[in-house]
Amino acid sequence: MALHWDWNKKVGEATFVDTYNGDNREYTVSLYNGNACLIFLYEYKENDTDMWQMSDFWIDKNHMKNCLGLNKKGGYTENLLDKEYRRLSKIRLDKKNCKYLKDITTALIQAFDKLVIEIY
Repeated sequence: MALHWDWNKKVGEATFVDTYNGDNREYTVSLYNGNACLIFLYEYKENDTDMWQMSDFWIDKNHMKNCLGLNKKGGYTENLLDKEYRRLSKIRLDKKNCKYLKDITTALIQAFDKLVIEIY
């Protein structure tokens, strides 16, 4: 299944901290729903051209739980967004437009001990 989203329907932002050789680099990715629960896109400019790179995605609620290490029975115990080298530090979600807001925030609260969640 190919992922699809509407560039005009951004539903939030997520801030990550990457750690390499003791240096922390913070960056923000845009969040979209599309035909998935949540799609994380790193958007940037290169030579005045709009560019993007897929950062992460959650196809559905079960896939989200697997990625967040919340499906212990299924053997998914590792939170892919809370690693030593890459950690989700903040997420902002649009209350009106994020289709799975309640499911996402519930899962994030379960998966993280330290995460800023902002609803706007």
